[in-house]
Amino acid sequence: MLGAITGDIIGSVHEFSANNDPTFPLFTERSCPTDDSLLTWAIAQALLKGDPDYKPYLVGIVGYYEKNAHRAPLPAAFGSGFSGWVYAGAVGERDSYGNGSAMRVSPVAWAFTDLVDVLEHARLSAQPSHGHAEGIKGAQCTAECIWVARQTRDPQAMRAAAEKYYGPLPSLAQIKATHRYNETCQGCVPECMAIAAGTNSFEAAVRLACSIRGDADTLAAITGSVSEALWGIPTEIREASLAIAERCYPGLAECVGTFEARYQRTA
Repeated sequence: MLGAITGDIIGSVHEFSANNDPTFPLFTERSCPTDDSLLTWAIAQALLKGDPDYKPYLVGIVGYYEKNAHRAPLPAAFGSGFSGWVYAGAVGERDSYGNGSAMRVSPVAWAFTDLVDVLEHARLSAQPSHGHAEGIKGAQCTAECIWVARQTRDPQAMRAAAEKYYGPLPSLAQIKATHRYNETCQGCVPECMAIAAGTNSFEAAVRLACSIRGDADTLAAITGSVSEALWGIPTEIREASLAIAERCYPGLAECVGTFEARYQRTA
């Protein structure tokens, strides 16, 4: 869970920047959680309450944000389709294949020991707002890759899991040369899995995800969620992320601690 939030915080200042330099400072005065972190929190809250209906938590987090937005130096920037759906009463389901389903799914991969349950809850977590087949696929691929990574700590096993969904992953050189801003699951998830599998630390993976001229905060959130399971998060990065999270959105760091105590004892 914290891997996604940390990636989001680090990437927050690079969204729309077309950054291609991986040597940037990890944290700045404006670094903060965005919608990626808030929606990850919503999924974690549902899991902690044992509630398989994720929709009220996804909708409700927007109201929490409105009350606390003044605390963060950058807006959460919920996607226009998602926020429009919420403000229209969240009637029915959205047929979206945006990368939002993948950026928020990480808690599911830690909350269940059986892959069948992981995949079912990845689907359930995506369905309300990202019910398109590609939206569900992105959530399930990300969740399965985290599940495999946390059990094996093997980047190649994780890569094999991703390739079941998307075929051969691109090389890092190809990603650096060709990736452009994209907010779809199919345009982001394969690249994130390739970055997580092709780097050798949490920090290296997140730095690369933030420097391919793309949707930096979400790329780093997805990549960070898998890289946390592979490598863990360095203590200094972890502590900085939790401090920023709590300063901007009270209760978020506490939820991370509660979630980890219940589900991530070996993280």
